Amino acid sequence: MSKPIFEDLFLFEGRRNRKSYFLYLMTVSALSTLLSIVLVPIALGTGGIGMALYALYLPITVSACAVGSQRCRDFGWTGWIVLISAVPLIGFVFALALLFVPGTIGANMYGDDPLGQRELIVV
Repeated sequence: MSKPIFEDLFLFEGRRNRKSYFLYLMTVSALSTLLSIVLVPIALGTGGIGMALYALYLPITVSACAVGSQRCRDFGWTGWIVLISAVPLIGFVFALALLFVPGTIGANMYGDDPLGQRELIVV
């Protein structure tokens, strides 16, 4: 079972699996696009008052950092490493790793496996 998309959006603790992370990114991308479509004409037409509406992006930014740090913890890394995504080129490769590399199987120092109890099969 995957972690629900909107669970723990502003908590900088716990773990998040790939599916939940991907669905969160798609939802936030769609929301940001719609918000931009609405806010850009308002900001251009009203000046400073319209620009203040861009403060609506602050909760989106904070939740993106929190969810990214949860995804890092699924690897067993500290959540602070999500700041690498701000570095050009290296950040892009890191973002792809967050999307495609599976997390650690079973519990790690940051919590239980978000997919439930999986067994490591050794052949």
